[in-house]
Amino acid sequence: MANRFRNSHICVAERIRTGLFVRAFRNPFAILLAFTLLFSCASASAAEDKETDQNGSKLTLPSYVMDGMVLQQNKITTLNGSTAKSMSGQTISVTLRGGKNQYNASSRISKNGKFSVQLPKIKGSLTQYTMKFMVAGIMVKTVNDVYVGNLFIASGQSNMEINYNDYFKSDSLFKTSTSLHYTRNDIPRSINDKYVHFLSPNKVLNTKDYPLRDFEKSWLSATGDDVNYLGYIPQYFAQQLRKQYPNIPIGFIQAAWGGTAISRHIKGGDIYKSCIAPLQGLAVAGALWYQGEDDSASMDLALRYDISFATLVNDYRNLFNDATLPFLYVQLARYDGYGYIYDTIVRNAQLGILSNPVVASHKNLGMTVSIDTDKGTPKAIHPLGKEIVAQRMANQWIAMNEHKAVPSGPLPKEAHLDTNDKSTAIITFQEGTAVKLQAKRPNYTTSATIDNIANATNTPLSGFQVADGDGAMHNATATITGNILRIHSDEVKRVSQIQYLWQSNPSCLSIVYNGSNLPLSPFTLNVNQKTYSH
Repeated sequence: MANRFRNSHICVAERIRTGLFVRAFRNPFAILLAFTLLFSCASASAAEDKETDQNGSKLTLPSYVMDGMVLQQNKITTLNGSTAKSMSGQTISVTLRGGKNQYNASSRISKNGKFSVQLPKIKGSLTQYTMKFMVAGIMVKTVNDVYVGNLFIASGQSNMEINYNDYFKSDSLFKTSTSLHYTRNDIPRSINDKYVHFLSPNKVLNTKDYPLRDFEKSWLSATGDDVNYLGYIPQYFAQQLRKQYPNIPIGFIQAAWGGTAISRHIKGGDIYKSCIAPLQGLAVAGALWYQGEDDSASMDLALRYDISFATLVNDYRNLFNDATLPFLYVQLARYDGYGYIYDTIVRNAQLGILSNPVVASHKNLGMTVSIDTDKGTPKAIHPLGKEIVAQRMANQWIAMNEHKAVPSGPLPKEAHLDTNDKSTAIITFQEGTAVKLQAKRPNYTTSATIDNIANATNTPLSGFQVADGDGAMHNATATITGNILRIHSDEVKRVSQIQYLWQSNPSCLSIVYNGSNLPLSPFTLNVNQKTYSH
């Protein structure tokens, strides 16, 4: 009724603005008519505002069902909610209308008032949709400016969460976040894209619904000041995807929480319960993860990281009902500070996830090595280079999406003793990851970009150590021979173990890259005592 009224009458405010009533106000009858129309328009607006109270349905939807939301393209999205129990047996219908397109879905309301509506698969586009909910034939809820595109989860701790407003805006925040190891001029510039929408969680636990900040009355767009609540990694990840797919919007639901161990993010943990579990039913395009600093503060936590991380990957994929959901994560960066002394163990566990048997499927797993991305700021727990990390992650997701080989640095496969010299070991690599092995020196300056991240060098490869049976580590030389590495030390008679960049802040004067300009991950590797000839 309200809509029909507004469609058949021009609101008095509009008429005044266009000057149609200027002369009419000289007539007392015209004045009475004007106020009548004004009251009618106000009544119509009020009716719309109260549409959720019509017929006593008491419709309740997840907190993320708001204006500006992004639905995942080409997947079925399930919207779970509830109504008054008196609506039991009635039909709830959802209509998504935009441009020339209309999509419909419906479901019966159960005895306890709960329902699940499955939205059909929809191709992504820049089309703005309006989503209307009807209960027992009466429209009770409208959600405007809905987009269909690629929706991602961004989780972990502070290096995923870090954004301008929460970490840099005030001088005190900036000092705490950077320890003054870089300047405001070094902070990445925020993107500006109205087709990137996101949610940023309120730091509230033990909620049954995704916790929104007080100002989040709709999804925020990556424009103006709002973008400063979106993490830099999600920003630049989205920017890269928007370049690749300019007609596809991007959505992010952030669930990162600074200073947290991985145990809080897995099923049963409080952050998982509050920020991830409430998202069940949503379809997503993938998950981004950057975490591990807190777990590297304790030997016990670091040693358990491989199992914890594998569990988390499985948890996410189970919740979002996708056994091969793209899961992109960052291996810990260099750090020359205090507290996180077991980061080498965590880095090795992160590398190991790619073949960890606890992970149900290794398809669409992607690790971004960040040992070379900090732009010379290893003393900062929040190093620079987030845009480089994000671009590497985006390149991996694009490859997964297009069913191409996923970009990766060299991945060690195994090590064997050399046939003719037991003080030399041969490292082989996973197929396709060791093409055009070369020595390069990372660009640890604030001018570093993904294109000039490293330069070729004649400096001998550094960072390799070996041990024999007694476990004592000795510096070793490394030589590239085609797609293998030969590791040698005169200080051992029989190599039993190899380590590479096995320090919190390793010296990287000359490290191993492949032809894709991606670095070899730090690792530790036991040497197969069977000999290898090449």
